[in-house]
This record gives sequence, structure tokens and C-alpha cells, in this order.
Amino acid sequence: MIYRTLLFSLVITSCLAEKEEIHNIISTHEFTNLVKEIHLIEAKYESTKFNRELEAMAILQNDYDVTFESFGIKYDDFKNSLKYYSINNDQLEVIYSNALDELKKEKLE
Repeated sequence: MIYRTLLFSLVITSCLAEKEEIHNIISTHEFTNLVKEIHLIEAKYESTKFNRELEAMAILQNDYDVTFESFGIKYDDFKNSLKYYSINNDQLEVIYSNALDELKKEKLE
């Protein structure tokens, strides 16, 4: 199962969802770092897929699995956190902005 497709569909549907109780929310700091890593994974996928799409998809899936494992996070907790932050005071926008700022800083270093 490709997380990327689920990520986009979850963002779209969560924006339309009413507030509800969501469990196992990842802290904003850790979620920001996770989003940053996901951006790097997706950039790697995008640069690889033009020449080797099937291989790129396998690499993408593996990179997601390794990233979630390194953060000690289950995919369901990521989905729940993504939904929570997207429907609570535009926190997801702040998280993405912070993740991109950190990526820019790292690039300059």
C-alpha cells in the first residue's frame, strides 16, 4: 500500500470532516520532523520515477517504512495525527511551513 496516495486523500477528507476525538496524536515537534522526512522521501521518489517507476515505488514504500520505524511511529498514528492537525486551527499548515523552513536551513548548511 502506498502511503502517499493515502496521505493526500486523508488531507482532503480530513479538511471536510467535523471535529471528533482522535487518539495517539504525535507531538507537533515530532510531527514536523516526520513531515520533513516525508518531503525528502517524496522528492527522492519524484526524481527517480521518470527513469525507473516500479523501482521508485518500491524505494518510496521502503523509505516510508524505515522512516516510520525510526520515529517509532505506526502508520495509523501518523494518519490520526495528520487528521487531527488538519482540522484543529490550521496547525497542519504551520507544521508544513516549519518543516520546509528546516529543510531550507539544512540545504544552506
